[in-house]
Amino acid sequence: MSLSKQMIIFIASMLVIVLLGTFLLNLNNTRSFLEAQLQSHAQDTATSLGLSLSSVADPEDPSSMETMINAVFDRGYYSHITLIDVDEQLIYERANPQEIEGIPQWFIQLISIKAPDATALIQSGWIPVGTLTVQSHPGYAYIELWKTAINLLIWFGLATLIATGLAIYALKVMLKPLKKMEKQAEAIVRKEYLLQDTLPSTIEFKRVVSAMNAMVHKMKEVFERDAQNAEKLQKMAYQDSVTGMSNRLHFEMNVDALLDDQTEATAGAIFLLRIDGLKELNDRFGYLIGDKLVKMLADKMRAELHSKEALYARLNGTELIAVLPSLAGKNVKAPAEAVQASLPEILAELKADDAPVTLLAGLVDYQPGDQRGQLLSRLDFAISEGHDKQLGVCFYGHEENEVDQHGEAWNDILTSAINEQRFVLFQQSAYDANRQVHDQELLIRLKDTNGHIHSAGYFMPAVAELNLMESIDRLVIELALQHLQKRPQSDLGCLAINLTESVIENDTFQQWLLTILKGVRPNTLAFEMTETMISHNKAQTWPLIEKLKNLSFSFGIDHFGSHFTNMNYLQELRPNYIKLDAAFTKAIERDEQTQNYVSSLCEMCHSLDIQIIAMSVENEAQISAFNELGIQHFQGYYYGAPKPL
Repeated sequence: MSLSKQMIIFIASMLVIVLLGTFLLNLNNTRSFLEAQLQSHAQDTATSLGLSLSSVADPEDPSSMETMINAVFDRGYYSHITLIDVDEQLIYERANPQEIEGIPQWFIQLISIKAPDATALIQSGWIPVGTLTVQSHPGYAYIELWKTAINLLIWFGLATLIATGLAIYALKVMLKPLKKMEKQAEAIVRKEYLLQDTLPSTIEFKRVVSAMNAMVHKMKEVFERDAQNAEKLQKMAYQDSVTGMSNRLHFEMNVDALLDDQTEATAGAIFLLRIDGLKELNDRFGYLIGDKLVKMLADKMRAELHSKEALYARLNGTELIAVLPSLAGKNVKAPAEAVQASLPEILAELKADDAPVTLLAGLVDYQPGDQRGQLLSRLDFAISEGHDKQLGVCFYGHEENEVDQHGEAWNDILTSAINEQRFVLFQQSAYDANRQVHDQELLIRLKDTNGHIHSAGYFMPAVAELNLMESIDRLVIELALQHLQKRPQSDLGCLAINLTESVIENDTFQQWLLTILKGVRPNTLAFEMTETMISHNKAQTWPLIEKLKNLSFSFGIDHFGSHFTNMNYLQELRPNYIKLDAAFTKAIERDEQTQNYVSSLCEMCHSLDIQIIAMSVENEAQISAFNELGIQHFQGYYYGAPKPL
């Protein structure tokens, strides 16, 4: 029972006790007063009637006395008037047998009013004749006492209601700070940092609120410090201090993950820019100008080769590289040439026009299964050939294109696959340390006309280029819901659906999704978005995430931790779980900086009750390394390849 209810009950009980005591006291006083009135009334009657009877007293002829007694009895309200002689023999008596009407019998029995007898001596001269006894009838007294009791009950009832209402209102006002403290405590349990800016006027509450605010400030500082440490470790381990791009370690981690043919990564292009003559520039103009040149070229590369999933890195002092998933090299060549052609303008801005600096560039396609070393060798060869033949950006496409890359051909392939329902869902489960399933991540597959199954990396670049992402997303959701309807009710495994940007770019699609989810059990579906989507499209993604949470669906962040973002957003967004980028799994065993960074992520997420899932685990050593850092959920080929749903 809440404190306010206990206090209201206590106040009401005290009020009832006080009013009940007052009621009984008033009732008793009224009864005593009425008994005194009855005694006075009887005594007055006995005295006056006794004097009158003494003047006509004649024991031999009591008729005169009878007449006077009758006259008095008929004028008053008496129980009886009795006249007895000196030998206690009855001379005459008048009695009123009338019962009290209009008063409940239980009240008469409960409240006893005693009407005392009053006596007077009857004399004839100096000779006693007899004794007169008079008793007033209590009927009027009971009626008066009943009316008093009713009026008191009405008044006390109204007073109780009014006082209780005022007490409830007063308690609500006085305990309002306590309600806020309750919400603040609940927020602390949820790892939210809620502050009360307005302090209550009550001294005790004011002290408690001040202490709560101090504790919240402290907890917030601890989380912010953890987030800052994680960001600091991330920058120290993976970021180039001059350009803000990834360093070589981060590049190798991410490229190895993109080239892993066991992941869902797509094919793409890699652009390498080499600054020839940077040492001479540094010698003539100083290292500050050299750093500015590298920084401006890096900014130009990011601007011209803009891609949301791109990875930009500085491999060494003179080489900048861009990895562009889902983009074909032939479509990147023009902006790559624009980067190369920007050198004269940049040198002019730096007032180093005569510096002996040239830019050498190479561009190659890649696809999952390629080797990082071979790709870098091909880039070196492209740069050398481009320099020797003065070709500008030398481009080498992939030699093993399985399918015609022309849009019209892909459009026919995808359209027929959708119409013929040749898209199927696979799943790969995430497990905890006890081999219990955390979720089943859904993966879309394409079955070609020959019956061969192709992963998403095979057709998703064409899907994106042809703007068919919404159709594929809708298809995944519909297939998942169809599966939920068919599977047994006892199977409560959670299906995780990765949402793409199509759901935030199309309000109609988003409304369709939210409408269709209203009839789905929340524990059967979870939704995921990439960290890039969440950080780059906060205005669109965050409202959708809140709507999904309001429908009680779980939400997770995919490919987490590999991008340079402010980690403080986790405290506000509060996902149910995050899936670490597969790049960390490649380096977790051997790289101490990666271990330190992942450890800081674990501390930060555990403080917010956010589960962490390590992705693309392939062996026991990786699981052991993650376990030592506090991660207890895993997904990858160690537990088996993706299976049909």
